[in-house]
Amino acid sequence: MKRKAGRSADNVGTVFERRLIEAYIAENGRDPVTDEDLSTADLIELRTSRIVRPRPPTFTSIPSLLSVFQNEWDALALETYTLRQQLSQTRQELSTALYQHDAAVRVIARLSRERDEAHEALSRVSVHGRPVTNGDAMQVDSSGLSSHLIARVEATQEKLSKTRRKRPIPDGWVTPDALNSFSPIERSNTLYVDPRAFALNTRGDTALVGCKDGRLGVYSTSEKAIVQEMDTGTGSVTDVLWLGERAIASTSAGNVKIYENGTEVTSFSGHAGEVTALAIHPSGDILASVGVDKSYIFYDLTSNTIATRILTDAGKMRENLMISLANG
Repeated sequence: MKRKAGRSADNVGTVFERRLIEAYIAENGRDPVTDEDLSTADLIELRTSRIVRPRPPTFTSIPSLLSVFQNEWDALALETYTLRQQLSQTRQELSTALYQHDAAVRVIARLSRERDEAHEALSRVSVHGRPVTNGDAMQVDSSGLSSHLIARVEATQEKLSKTRRKRPIPDGWVTPDALNSFSPIERSNTLYVDPRAFALNTRGDTALVGCKDGRLGVYSTSEKAIVQEMDTGTGSVTDVLWLGERAIASTSAGNVKIYENGTEVTSFSGHAGEVTALAIHPSGDILASVGVDKSYIFYDLTSNTIATRILTDAGKMRENLMISLANG
């Protein structure tokens, strides 16, 4: 605040801080400089432009400016170093990712090549035998059944066909109603914890029991106990049957094994996976198996060799196999 011009020139131009001068006038009513009477009406408000603050003292000399420039340069250099370090790390991660991608591409290319080679090899397999009537595509390996097996099949078929045409229904055969009324008359003790397959020997009083743990037991109905036990090896037993006094078993590991007097005499491993069923041709010279790999395999039991293999997409392979062998 500035005091108005009064009767004396000495009173002109005195500058006060408004808050302080108003408090002094309210308390004393006089001018603090001249000690004359003074009221707030005698005060004139001064209006000035915005005050520009001076630069900090550190920027007022060349050494201080050089120091500031040095600090700014150090900060910029540190930031550049950090960015370069992050760039180097990113490049390493990118290099690793590209290497892994290249390895994956190579593996995929190799698998694709192997798949194409397998398809090409499969397409070269020739087809033999009768036409398939159920609409399921079949592929038979080039070897086929040998001539002596074909002769045995045809001879057996002719023999069975003649007897079937002339054979009357025997008297005393069990009727369906009588069969439904059957009930167990005797039970054995628990033989195995988890049996998977069972076959009764019609020529004697023995039965085959196959288990999940790969054991194969011969149960005697007269002695009511397991009289012989064999180990099929890896995998569980999936199916069993008798061929005379020889026991035959298939496993989930894709093996078909033949035992005689408790000793393994023959083993086949033609399936790429679990064997689901076994069947014997009425001639007794041909054994057949079917597996989850959608293939039939016929075995020549006269020479203990694989006779032929058939690949098919049939959905009911087990039933078709049983019917084909039963019909000779």
